[in-house]
Amino acid sequence: MINIDVSKYKNIIFLLTAIYFVNLVLYSLSSILEYKSIETIFWFCRIPILILLYLLTGKTNFIYLFGLLLYQTASILFATSNQDLFLYGSFASIGFKICLLILLLPLINKSNRKAIILASLPFFILYLYIIELVMYSLGDSLLIWLLNALITSFMGGIAIIHYNKNFDLKGYWLLISSIFFIIQIGAFFINKFYIKSEAIYQMVIFFYGLSHFTFYKFLILKEAENTKHTV
Repeated sequence: MINIDVSKYKNIIFLLTAIYFVNLVLYSLSSILEYKSIETIFWFCRIPILILLYLLTGKTNFIYLFGLLLYQTASILFATSNQDLFLYGSFASIGFKICLLILLLPLINKSNRKAIILASLPFFILYLYIIELVMYSLGDSLLIWLLNALITSFMGGIAIIHYNKNFDLKGYWLLISSIFFIIQIGAFFINKFYIKSEAIYQMVIFFYGLSHFTFYKFLILKEAENTKHTV
């Protein structure tokens, strides 16, 4: 990881944060108004803005950056109507989740493993119900999405137990992020394979943007905390 002097980029970070949310709102509006060409631009710019924002704050964690690139790849592949590309996108999506899980592994220890597993079960059961609704549409990617659901649920369990034990700002951002990721994927499945609805798609847009931003907030606080411990 690479240390960066955050203070001299403070104004740029504030501006990029504003741009990130303005882009999110404009993406939503262009989708509602069906301005497809403009919508594509705002859609594509979400992750690049977040990557640039992260590069200017805290430390540069290459696992996180690689995960964001995988997510961007998955989004591009999901945007097509090609079933083969959807399968590749599913692999990229689970790669992204594995990267996030790796970043959360330090929060797991012998004393909280059982609690995390128990806290994960309600999320996983909910995912199983949603996947059952669309399982025939998933085709060859069914097992990949079951594993994706398991990892996402486990991340939710980690977030709940960590926040319950520490009750800090870092844990708050992680908890919010995990909840948003869970809602976003559920809404994504329902909108893509079960009920096409602009209202549900708007949920996907906003929970997508908020889940990524809140995880970013968690990560920079976590890295700042690690830096203090190593000084």
